[in-house]
Amino acid sequence: LGKNGLVLYNYPEDTLMPGELRDTNQKSKGINDLTLRERGVLSYALKDGSLTLKRFRAKDFPHSLLASHKPVIYGEAPGPESPHAFGRRMFVNGRIDRKGPSRLT
Repeated sequence: LGKNGLVLYNYPEDTLMPGELRDTNQKSKGINDLTLRERGVLSYALKDGSLTLKRFRAKDFPHSLLASHKPVIYGEAPGPESPHAFGRRMFVNGRIDRKGPSRLT
């Protein structure tokens, strides 16, 4: 994503992020790491258009993505019942934080 200046928005909250390891895995196995429910949630997000991909052409933007200064994936805002105040963000280097969109009220 980052190499091409692409950023993914509204990645489903309760779905394993790309490259994220489940407690039982030694290494990521891609889509096979997702549970059947997570695959359904991701599929629905793609179909209903809530999961969006945007391309940025600004000269320095891909560099800031590749340097992990800006996220390549922004998770959706957590629901009102979530214990998390903010959604997830994922960077090219695999780091995930909880400084994304604020919880829905």
